[in-house]
Amino acid sequence: MPPKAKPESRKAQQPSRLLDRDGLISSDELSTWLDVPVGTLDQWASRGGGPVYHKVGIHRKYHPADVKSWLAEQRRATTSEPAA
Repeated sequence: MPPKAKPESRKAQQPSRLLDRDGLISSDELSTWLDVPVGTLDQWASRGGGPVYHKVGIHRKYHPADVKSWLAEQRRATTSEPAA
């Protein structure tokens, strides 16, 4: 008997809704949505360059509006266009 396939998580099923919800987004959720390792979010948090975050205890949480704003700043028309 073949092993059962894991059911897709809610965040994997509805990635477009991640930025439309009311609550904060975890680092794990955002890394999955952006398709970058959590370590990249860690580097951005310590060096700058990533979305603004909230510190909740030892956890970083992201507000959807802050992620949307940061994504808008990342838009480029060409590879030679300087960062905003």
